[in-house]
Amino acid sequence: MASALKEKIMERMEAKNLSIAELERRAGLSIHSVRNILKGRIKKPSAQSLQAIAEALECSILDLMNATPSTSGGYSPQMQGRMRKRSPLEYPDLMLNCSQKILDLISERKLKVSVDEYLEVIKKVYFYSSREEPRKFDMRFAEWLIESQFEDQKPAVKA
Repeated sequence: MASALKEKIMERMEAKNLSIAELERRAGLSIHSVRNILKGRIKKPSAQSLQAIAEALECSILDLMNATPSTSGGYSPQMQGRMRKRSPLEYPDLMLNCSQKILDLISERKLKVSVDEYLEVIKKVYFYSSREEPRKFDMRFAEWLIESQFEDQKPAVKA
């Protein structure tokens, strides 16, 4: 995933004629943040960093994460098989809604989550929400899931 993310960020930077420093400035990130992601020093950038980069590149996190490497991308044959077996995205609007609202919940709570954790929450909420009619984002489930999954990040209550 890291090389695909790197490729997508660099592709969009080139299309917008942005340097790394300019992307960091527009995204409001610290110096070397993007550089460290591109060089692989940051293996799992936070959802907040990815959102800032996506906004600076005028795209969504999903646009960056849906990057597929040009060839097999270094994925093992086993991983390629698993990727092919995944179910198709039946409700793209629901997925987009889930990703944005979950990012909002994470940001409101000032949680520090990895990309993998963020995507896992999106996946769980999407599948849960897609089972019910009408197919719409289930805020209560999302809040419960985020609270239970990241309860260790809750601020301590002062006595």
